[in-house]
Amino acid sequence: MLTRLSAVVLFATLSSAAAYAQAPPPSAAAARLAYFSPQRAFSASAEGKAAQAKLSSLQADTSRQIEARNAKLEALQNALAQSSLLLSEDARRQRQQEIEKFQVDVQRFVEDAQAEFLGVQRELESAFLAKLRPALEAVARDRGLLIVLNQDAGVIAWADAALDITPEVVSRVDQPHADARP
Repeated sequence: MLTRLSAVVLFATLSSAAAYAQAPPPSAAAARLAYFSPQRAFSASAEGKAAQAKLSSLQADTSRQIEARNAKLEALQNALAQSSLLLSEDARRQRQQEIEKFQVDVQRFVEDAQAEFLGVQRELESAFLAKLRPALEAVARDRGLLIVLNQDAGVIAWADAALDITPEVVSRVDQPHADARP
């Protein structure tokens, strides 16, 4: 009796699973939910690309300045090492203090550069978000969506690509007046 009941339940489960597996995928319009990726939107948008170029340029400039300061520090240390036998104890101590002061200055420059980079990065991201929110809201309104999930938040294990509105949001962000509704 138990095996007959198990067989019936198994058959019912398999037949409903097969029917479900054969169902056509939902269209984005009928689903009333969608997802998008803020990171991909940032990377694909004109403003995001410009921000990434600006950050890369700032990072390259800072790296060159740090390398130059480190080269100067190394030159000072080498000069002290080569002339230490010829210098008096006071002169050697004074040059060592100058080198230590320069090392501290280099370290402060690096810290200031990192803080500046993070500040510029935050400003650029905030400016992008100011355009992203209205663009996302406009796409959601136009499509009659009830829910838009953030793909980058890690809660979506899988979704049909037809539900991805990221390209549409990027298109709205890139419009000259994306936040203005007609």
